[in-house]
Amino acid sequence: MTPSRLPLTEVHPGVWFLDTNQFGAAGQGGVYVLGGKPAALIEAGTSLAQERILTALERLDIAREDVGWIFLTHIHLDHAGGAGGLLRELPAAKVVVHTRGARHLVDPSRLVASVKEAVRERFPLYGTVVPISEERLHAAQDGEVFSLGQFRIRAVDAPGHAPHHLCYFAEGQKLLFTGDAVGLYLEGTLIPSTVPPSFDLDLSLATLDRLAALNPQRLLFTHYGPGSPQLLPQYTALLRSWVERVAEIRRPHPNEAAVVERVLVEAERDGLVLSGPARGDLAMSVRGVLVYLDQREGRT
Repeated sequence: MTPSRLPLTEVHPGVWFLDTNQFGAAGQGGVYVLGGKPAALIEAGTSLAQERILTALERLDIAREDVGWIFLTHIHLDHAGGAGGLLRELPAAKVVVHTRGARHLVDPSRLVASVKEAVRERFPLYGTVVPISEERLHAAQDGEVFSLGQFRIRAVDAPGHAPHHLCYFAEGQKLLFTGDAVGLYLEGTLIPSTVPPSFDLDLSLATLDRLAALNPQRLLFTHYGPGSPQLLPQYTALLRSWVERVAEIRRPHPNEAAVVERVLVEAERDGLVLSGPARGDLAMSVRGVLVYLDQREGRT
């Protein structure tokens, strides 16, 4: 794709959102570019997004050596899988990651195995993973602030979707980069992101309260684009009802496949399932709730 045709949108002065054509579809996932010196990326996408990201930097006249940081909200491969490859092209950049995720980027073997189990037949859409050396990783502490010209980016511990999840808050602009902590926001619809193996409802709800206390003026979703802060309480209500729905359907159904199919039928009836990759994402989220319920009830 030529630079002039790249799906790149300025969502705030100095902040651009790039559609990475995640899973081969538009409108599913992206990466944010923060201008200045140093410049930064928020998220890395899968390895399949690398050329788009580099082309976006070219279009924005950001030299590769001026990119100082790649901020990862968490280590799931649709957010972090491309980081190692990008570091080969961005000589001054370091990757910021949760303290609990750093070792899995140095040796991604367990991470890759976990993703294969979670996404199943969709795994080829996640690309490859290049290990990252420890000296190019920065394990962020909760509340740590990074100065990037006009931006002061605060790392915010945000467990629930995963224990290794951070959100990033641009303090002066009150922009909240949500990762998956506030779910997916596709075509104006909030969709739960409760994927295996580590979704935890109580931690998610506590994280949502903490994010709301930041008083953000705009939410910037990885999946997909800007949203209003009113989506925070909406997602709280959605998470509660989603887990209750899965738990209720689980009682009379004997196996995982039956529960997933029934939940998807009901969700489609209620307008929650969208076309394309979103249906697969929702199926994963059903399985994540089933794992959570089993753990809560001491079944595993």
